[in-house]
Amino acid sequence: MSSSTKVANQDQHARSATKPQRPAPPGPLKPTRARRRPALIALGLALVALSVLGSVYLVSTLGQTYQVLAITKDVARGAPVTAANLGVAELPVGAGSTLLKPVLADQIDEMTTGKVATADLKAGQLLTADSVATELRPPAGQSIVGIALAPNQMPTQALKAGDSVRVVETPATGGEPPARAPFAIAATVVSTQPIAIGEQTVVDVQVTSSTAADLAARAASGRVAIVIDAVGAG
Repeated sequence: MSSSTKVANQDQHARSATKPQRPAPPGPLKPTRARRRPALIALGLALVALSVLGSVYLVSTLGQTYQVLAITKDVARGAPVTAANLGVAELPVGAGSTLLKPVLADQIDEMTTGKVATADLKAGQLLTADSVATELRPPAGQSIVGIALAPNQMPTQALKAGDSVRVVETPATGGEPPARAPFAIAATVVSTQPIAIGEQTVVDVQVTSSTAADLAARAASGRVAIVIDAVGAG
């Protein structure tokens, strides 16, 4: 081998020794295990359970109703409430009707035995415990005065509970009519009750407590009459 060939081989060997080597390709990645989160799993199970319970509740209550009392004929305030005025209505369970608290249908005897309407009751409305009472009582600041009236002291139109009236002072029999506007007190009819004495009718009226004594004193003289201002406006 010539010296020039030997030198060329040595240079080629030196270049091969200094050439960077390619890195080996990476091996396959090892699969990693997903971390389980117990709290999230428990929450998911709880939501599923709630959904199931809600579905069961809706299925069990859907279509269920209960019976309550309803007004079938108008009843004026102070008038007796009877079975002929009442009927049965069905309400869906859980429909918010408990806020109104209607009377259950099986309490009809209790609601119609010696009870009167505490307000004007209209056909179609539900009956509540506050709709009836054994007797009407005036609210605070109001009083009830009874007035005995002969037929010529009241209109021929029948007085009914709730009518707005005025009780007017009248002159003595055969006396001159007053030169000024006569004394009058606004009132609301509570009830009427005929009596056998002289074909009189006792009319209970509700007035403000401040005028009750004055009205009672004038009514006792028998020199009063009733004027109807508005029917059923009280």
